[in-house]
Amino acid sequence: MRKLRQLSMAVLLALMLGVPAFAGIIDGPPAPAPPPASAMAMGIVDTPPSDPQPATPATDSLVDVALSLLKGALSLF
Repeated sequence: MRKLRQLSMAVLLALMLGVPAFAGIIDGPPAPAPPPASAMAMGIVDTPPSDPQPATPATDSLVDVALSLLKGALSLF
């Protein structure tokens, strides 16, 4: 009788540990493939302009605001 009780406890323990391990695995059909891109979208090639324009720097007011916020945040610590 003792052996049957030990066997049932071992099986119960194995089920308690094994079932939750496979709880996240859900077998189902694979996701459908995305539709192919149109021929026109594939033919568009962006090229830079012939006369390169310099990158516009950030405005001084935006930099001033960002720096003042950073100084304010650092002064709290």
